[in-house]
This record gives sequence, C-alpha cells and structure tokens, in this order.
Amino acid sequence: MGMEFDFSKLDPMDILDMAVYAEEEARSHYETLASWAAGDSNEEVVAFLERMAELEAAHRDTVAKLRRRRFGDTPANFTENLAWDIETPDYDKVPDTMTVRQALELARDSEVKAYEYYTQAKEYFSDDESLEVLETLRKAELNHKRMIEEELAKLG
Repeated sequence: MGMEFDFSKLDPMDILDMAVYAEEEARSHYETLASWAAGDSNEEVVAFLERMAELEAAHRDTVAKLRRRRFGDTPANFTENLAWDIETPDYDKVPDTMTVRQALELARDSEVKAYEYYTQAKEYFSDDESLEVLETLRKAELNHKRMIEEELAKLG
C-alpha cells in the first residue's frame, strides 16, 4: 500500500524532490520486474519492462531539471534513502514464484499510484511550468498503465 501524503504540509520543492526519488524507485523496480520476467524466458516482456525502466529514468530527469530550475542546489528537506512508495509495486502481493502476468499487474498498479500522486501534487502548484510538467507526468502514468494493459492482453 502506498504511503499517504498530506500535501498541505509539503512545499513545492518537497513535492518535486519526492517525485524525483519516486521516478528513480520506479526505474529500479521495473529493472527488478524485468529480471524476474527473464526467469520465465519471456524476452518480449523483459524488453517491455526494460523500456519502462528507461521511461521512468527520463521522467526522473525531467522532474530533476524542473527542480533545479526552480530551487537551484537547495538541499532537500528529507533523505533520498527513504522508500517513498509512490510508484513502487506492492511487494506484499508478490508470491514466491511470480508469473509474467503478475509482474505486469504489479507494474500497472504502481502506475496508478503514480498517477494519483501527480494528480494530488498539481493542486499545490500555481506556476505554469510546474503545472505543465506535472500534467505531462500524470498523463504519462496513464499511458504507461495503458501500455501495460496491452501487454497483459497479449498474454491472453
């Protein structure tokens, strides 16, 4: 289950910092899911999950650039070492042996959590640049969900 955030207690820098960390978490988790899928020898799904990891890295870089433009080198108010669980699969749902379908379903659920995060985060920004980046990321998460659902449909 994802961490609950009280956005009213965060400032825009905090929200962007958390988004950077969350996108890095997502990249890492897609790589983990890809390695699990590789155990099933499903090269197409492995390639898909690796591509998703690359997309998450691109999101991380986009948010990091916005953060630097808005706040420079101001240190974050919290540590990157925390597990933010914004776009992290619910590993409590992971069985001892996971199928490709289960890996994709975990990934889909993670994209939904990220979409919800960006939807809430938008309410705490008023500048056009931040709103545009957050809306782009919000839509990207929906697109990722759609892409994963297409992969699931291919599995039958």
